[in-house]
Amino acid sequence: MKFSFATVLLSLPLAANGLAAPSRGFVHKFFADRTKAHWEDDSWLDRFKNRIVGDAKKNNDVLNGGGEEVWWDIKEDGIFGFVPTKEMTGVDPHMTQLCCTLSAQLYEKKSLEEFKLSTKDHKTEVLLYDDHGDFLASTVPFGIAVCGDTMVLGWRGTGTVSDAINDAAATPQSSFAWRKHAKTIKAQGAMTSIVINDVVTHEEFIIKEIQKRGIKEIITTGQSLGGGCSQLGHMVLRAQIQDETSPWNVLDGKVNVRSVAFCGPMTTVLLDNASDETDEFLQQIDDNSVNFIFNNDPVPRGYGYLTFIEDLIENAAPSLLKESVPWFIRRTLNLRDKMEDLYEKKDSKAVQDMVKVFSKYQHMGKLIYYAEEDAKPQVVRDMGAFYANPAGDQDILRDIKYQPIKTFSFDEGKFHIFVFSNSECNCYLAIKSANKCTVPLALPYQALRWHMHIITGPGLAYPEEHLH
Repeated sequence: MKFSFATVLLSLPLAANGLAAPSRGFVHKFFADRTKAHWEDDSWLDRFKNRIVGDAKKNNDVLNGGGEEVWWDIKEDGIFGFVPTKEMTGVDPHMTQLCCTLSAQLYEKKSLEEFKLSTKDHKTEVLLYDDHGDFLASTVPFGIAVCGDTMVLGWRGTGTVSDAINDAAATPQSSFAWRKHAKTIKAQGAMTSIVINDVVTHEEFIIKEIQKRGIKEIITTGQSLGGGCSQLGHMVLRAQIQDETSPWNVLDGKVNVRSVAFCGPMTTVLLDNASDETDEFLQQIDDNSVNFIFNNDPVPRGYGYLTFIEDLIENAAPSLLKESVPWFIRRTLNLRDKMEDLYEKKDSKAVQDMVKVFSKYQHMGKLIYYAEEDAKPQVVRDMGAFYANPAGDQDILRDIKYQPIKTFSFDEGKFHIFVFSNSECNCYLAIKSANKCTVPLALPYQALRWHMHIITGPGLAYPEEHLH
């Protein structure tokens, strides 16, 4: 996705509720050592006393209406200086780069023939590209590629208004797809539906190709919304392969499944009732999952690490008074404005009930965190809301706080914000050529850089000149 999901998250308040402590295996390890002193319980509502959006609307007419859609492009940006090792990610470095490249190309390619994923050292064949035809406006494209004995399934990030709605539709749901574990595991409902739609539509083709080609591992991938789908695609496929009643069961013991996600949000909610079988299943998911995070990117901090999001909003407040604001940001800020109104009207319970749900979301697996593009990445873990961290571990995601910046500046050498008509863009957030007129927008620029740089800098993706 581009900026829509990040801006949806910017409108959310703080987490307000802890998690119960279960009693066994993987789940016990995750929920152990919750702190009982929830400082946020007393402070998160107080932050709505600062009417960031309400005050901005009084001083910036663009927030109240008008304005054009704003798009962005990249120009002469650099490559990340350190590609993670297999020890960090579970996959060879070239496979990380392939997944990143596929995730990037899913935004801009319109047909199977347009994809270029092979390098001089590694041949990659694209087997399928499904843009869903008449349903493209309501669901993300899906692609399949093969490199050696590895099959990669990829989902695109947000490109339509409907995709942005799916980003925000964070109702935790169980599914028949993992029926053995459904009482313990819930997942982001909209992304789960996207994944199941593609898996069930193409399962006969995928299984046949896996058997014909001797595939040993399936990697699910994608960025942002696509990153969330890749994490859930991993869970769906692993559960289906282990389900004796599923056609995928023919792959049991023959094919491993893992996910390599980029900038994906938290997609999983665990309950306090895991069986031994579910504990083992969750451990397998955790051992075979990785998600990449760059700098202050707010998307991987959602839905559960909402203090981070609120800190970003407060840091960005001055920009809201000065900058032109595009329609998709304006719409999201209006949501926060309504929440500020609820606080003033003493109807805070409605807001509190909502964030109780969001606070339960977590990441599974390793998180590869880059402080800067040329920094050596840090492997961190998400232990969920209100983790006490009694051992003082330095590798906990929610101990990495938002880093305020002095000004949300525009850097013409790296990113450009463009204004297009509705008819030209057709509601897509895609990479455009760098010869359009620019309109610098401070807040969108920074959020876009944090969120998109890892796949379009080209970041960890292969430079275009290396591909054929």
